[in-house]
Amino acid sequence: MQAGISSIMTDEQVAEQTQAIGPGQMLRDARTAKGLTVDDVANRLNLKSSNVQDLEAEKFDERISVTFIRGYYKNYAKLLDVPQAEILQAFDALNAAKQEPAKLQSFSRKMAKQASDDRLMMVSYVILAIILAMVVVWWLQQSNTTTADSLPGNTTNTSESVVSSPAQETAPETTPETLEASQPQVMDTEPTEPVDLERIESAPTETQAENTAASETEPQETLPEQVELVFQFSADCWVNILDATGEAIAYGVKKAGRTMPVSGVPPFEVTLGAPDVVQIRYNGEAVDMAGFPKGRTAKFNLPLN
Repeated sequence: MQAGISSIMTDEQVAEQTQAIGPGQMLRDARTAKGLTVDDVANRLNLKSSNVQDLEAEKFDERISVTFIRGYYKNYAKLLDVPQAEILQAFDALNAAKQEPAKLQSFSRKMAKQASDDRLMMVSYVILAIILAMVVVWWLQQSNTTTADSLPGNTTNTSESVVSSPAQETAPETTPETLEASQPQVMDTEPTEPVDLERIESAPTETQAENTAASETEPQETLPEQVELVFQFSADCWVNILDATGEAIAYGVKKAGRTMPVSGVPPFEVTLGAPDVVQIRYNGEAVDMAGFPKGRTAKFNLPLN
């Protein structure tokens, strides 16, 4: 009975170890079994040796999309005749395991930021309370000063200043002669011609005429003409297409048998992972793809020079 339990536990441990094997280790074991070196694989996949080592060590650059990394693993597995589904499944499990610590770190940073914000808010409340207290004290002091100035003992100075006002002592005497001199004189003038307001409003000003002439002589900007491209894939191929404006009009892995029409402003910057499986038509004309080597990534511009 104990031997049977030990056998079951051993099988479970073997299963866990099998599931824990990542895609990099699986590909490294398959490469070693075929007697290939890292440089051999790098030359066949048109990659750097450091890229192949990173794939086997399962070190991923955060700036590279997960879709591209899956494509690299898929091509690597295809080169070594390893089932692609197993490699991609192992990569998905590894990627999901790596995302959990990242989520926990993000939550921890969020809690720390919230605690810092709470402390800052408390300090702001204390400062605001101090400012309000200072305003109340200043208002009370001003009220006491105003009350002291309005007591009956201080009214004598005010009445004296009113009596001794120089404006009242030097006011001139008003007489009929001064009133007549101060009145405005009205001069008799002959009526002038009535002004035609409609003619003035309808007449264009010099500035309006200059703006109209300038708008008629200025050349209008013409938008660049777009060109249509058609890509046909006889096998799976990774592509990346940019037009002259820098806009990415197509990228990613395209499946075999797909016909992909795109349009943009020429010239186009095209990158193909397998140019020998792609046929291109530029504005209805076929592009000669015979000059690109098979099995290697091709990067070129359309139209071809």
